[in-house]
Amino acid sequence: MMKKKWAIRKDAEAVSPVIATILMVAITVVLAAVLYVMVLGFGGTSTQTPTSSVTKSTITFGVKWTFAPFSKDTAWSDVSVILSDDKGNTATAWKPATTNLNNGTTAKWNGGSKALGTITNVWLNITDLAGNGYVNQGDFVTLTTLSANTFSSSTTYTVTIMHNPSSSKICDGSFNG
Repeated sequence: MMKKKWAIRKDAEAVSPVIATILMVAITVVLAAVLYVMVLGFGGTSTQTPTSSVTKSTITFGVKWTFAPFSKDTAWSDVSVILSDDKGNTATAWKPATTNLNNGTTAKWNGGSKALGTITNVWLNITDLAGNGYVNQGDFVTLTTLSANTFSSSTTYTVTIMHNPSSSKICDGSFNG
């Protein structure tokens, strides 16, 4: 068997030192940019809206909305609850304070009374079962009035849960009085 010999060419030239330096600098810049994107994330500090859903149940003089798991940790202070009706009336949003819902045990927050169209007293109450200041599965919101039949059966009401940092809707649900 014959052994192959490689001929070494003496007339071949390498890349010039200037081109080599430019290539090394370009490669270094590209690697630094890739590392920057990997460490800090592509797109910077954008706020992602969590997702969830609610389950409605009827309670005395109102409705109860129980939360399913949220897609990411969400503090109650980052959430607003908005009640509106199909007549174009919107109650002022209730925005809970985490300090009221962060006591290590079941915590409640009373959002006070707001008006919605002809209904003068709609009460929002929040129950944080873990008392950790975050919306977790099983936590719930109740919307009640002072007497029976205040929510009209001929009106569709919508409860919208908003994520304040992103100004986006997390979830919503509807009910008739």
